[in-house]
Amino acid sequence: MHRPSSTTLAWWALMLLTGLSVAAAGGAHAGNARLWMTAAVAAIAWVKAQLLLREYLELGRATPTLRRLIQGFAALAPLGLLLCAWHEL
Repeated sequence: MHRPSSTTLAWWALMLLTGLSVAAAGGAHAGNARLWMTAAVAAIAWVKAQLLLREYLELGRATPTLRRLIQGFAALAPLGLLLCAWHEL
């Protein structure tokens, strides 16, 4: 039996995570629920970034300095989501 490649599995995981983040965003309306749903979307965005970095950008082959720099850059969007949600609360 043919086993799918790791990039194919990553693609399917990205599709599933996208659906989960859309569902979480749709469930957030106001107050604490909005904060927690935004936190869930931020966590999902971070996981998606890690999948992209590992499977498609081959971050494991980069130098340690470049790896840390790219990891920091990938964390900006989830952190921005959390800060905006905290500010709106």
